[in-house]
Amino acid sequence: MYILYYILLYDNLKSVRLQPHSKKLIKLMSERISYNMLNNDEYNQLCNLVKNTPDLKPVIEKLSLISPSELSISSHNIKNHIAYLKTSFQLLKKKSPEISDNIYFKRMEKVLSELICHMDRTTLYRYSMKDLDRYPVCIKDILYELPDIIDENTDNDCSFNFSLADLPDISINPEHFKMMMTEIVLNACEASDYSGEITLQSDINDNIIRINIANNCTTEIPKNISLEHISQPFFTTKKGHCGVGLAIVHQICMKYNISASIYNADNQIIFSIIIPLSDN
Repeated sequence: MYILYYILLYDNLKSVRLQPHSKKLIKLMSERISYNMLNNDEYNQLCNLVKNTPDLKPVIEKLSLISPSELSISSHNIKNHIAYLKTSFQLLKKKSPEISDNIYFKRMEKVLSELICHMDRTTLYRYSMKDLDRYPVCIKDILYELPDIIDENTDNDCSFNFSLADLPDISINPEHFKMMMTEIVLNACEASDYSGEITLQSDINDNIIRINIANNCTTEIPKNISLEHISQPFFTTKKGHCGVGLAIVHQICMKYNISASIYNADNQIIFSIIIPLSDN
C-alpha cells in the first residue's frame, strides 16, 4: 500500500515545475502526514507551497486516496501474518523438540520475534495519538517490570538499580506508559552497549512526579544534539535501527502533557520524565 503511495507521488510530481528542494520537501512531508507527524509549522509551510504553486493542488488531492486508517489496517495484517508464522513455528518446535538444536531454526525464531517487536513499535509510533482508555496506573509496578521486558527483547547484560518513592497512581493508558518507559530504558541500555548500569529513580515534589533513568555511559551528549533533534522520527545514529524509539516517547509525552529532558550529570546520561499530577 505504501509503495503504491510513493509511485503516485513520484509520477504526479513529474508534471509540476518545482525546485528540487521543494519536491524533496513535499516527499518528506507527505510521508510524515501518513504518520500523523506533521507539526503546525510544517503544515503551514506545505499550505503556502501549495497556495503558491497551483499545479500542486491536484497532486495532493490524488494522494488522498490512501488514508492513514488504510495504512493502519495494512500494518495490522502484516503483524497478524508474522504472529501466525511464529505460532506455527512454536507448534512445530513442540511437536519436534530436536529442531531446537538447529542453528537455522534458532535464528528463525529470533527473527520472527524481532519482526513482531518492530511492528509493535512502528505501529504504536504511527498511531499513538489516537484516543485510548485511561486507567489508574501504578508507576512502581511498571518500572519494576522493565528489566524483564528489556531482557525478553534484547541480548542484555545491563544491571538495574532502583530508588523508587511511593507515588500515587496516574491516569494514563497503561500500554502507552509501559511503551514509553521501555523505549527510554532501551535507549539507555543501547548507549551502554548493553553492559552498563541503569538506575531508575523516582520522587514527588510540589504535585509533580519525576522519573529519572540514568546510565553510567561516560560519553557526553554533543552540544549540537538536542532532545528535539533525536526525537525526530527515523533519526538514528546506529546502523540497522529504525529510529522510532524516542519519537514514540515524544508522541506519548505530547498526548499526556508529560515533559521530558536529557542531560549529562555526574558521569551519567540522565533521561528525565516529569508528570504533573494536576493533569491526573
